[in-house]
Amino acid sequence: MTEPEPYGEEPPAEITGAALARGLGRRLASRYLLSPAISGGLSLLLLAGCILAFVLLGVLGPKASGLLEDVLGWVANLLCFATVVAIVLVIRSFVRGAQSYHVYTGGFVHRKNGRVTAYAWNEIAELKPFLQKAGEDRGKLVHYRLVTRLVTRPGRTIALPVEITDGRDPLLDHLMGMLDQHGIPVS
Repeated sequence: MTEPEPYGEEPPAEITGAALARGLGRRLASRYLLSPAISGGLSLLLLAGCILAFVLLGVLGPKASGLLEDVLGWVANLLCFATVVAIVLVIRSFVRGAQSYHVYTGGFVHRKNGRVTAYAWNEIAELKPFLQKAGEDRGKLVHYRLVTRLVTRPGRTIALPVEITDGRDPLLDHLMGMLDQHGIPVS
């Protein structure tokens, strides 16, 4: 019987090297988050567009009167909001950084901003859901948190975003299956 193909892209040598060094076995699944250069770049484009629109409003605003003046006022307010959102998105994308997650038969590998950490299953304490705490989506699953039990960094959490494909999340399915096999709680 042949083994099923691993889910996701083949990881780079530094990931496979860390998994090999720790004896983590065969890769089951991988996930890569959008590069901060791309997400931050798109947010910077939004920010530049807002600033350009502000400049145009500055040119058109003094000449407007009546209804046009009111409309331009509302547009300016929307641009202020969009500018704040763009700034937050830029900061968020660079704080989150470049991340990838890899599930192996013998453990889990996480890479954040070039730093690769490999965990054997006995170094994982649990997988906990993180639910939206307020607002309209209160109680909605946002992501899971993988909690480690390493002596050097006990209780360190790794946020695993939920990405549904055809009604399932293949990476989390593999991860939860392996955690269940090793008796690690998934709450």
